[in-house]
Amino acid sequence: MPFIAANGILVLIPCAIFLDRWASIGAFDTHFYVLQGVELLAGAINLILMGMNMRDGFRMSGRFR
Repeated sequence: MPFIAANGILVLIPCAIFLDRWASIGAFDTHFYVLQGVELLAGAINLILMGMNMRDGFRMSGRFR
């Protein structure tokens, strides 16, 4: 969970801010698409880690064998 939070605060939020600013001025260049790829990758990692956390929580509670 700390990695998920750190990923969100240190990667996803700054990426979203930069992408919003660049999109508002129409700067769709290579930097924009690279940063968008980084954001998508970080978001996918967060989703995978949250899914694994849910799976482990269900196993601990006995709902999921």
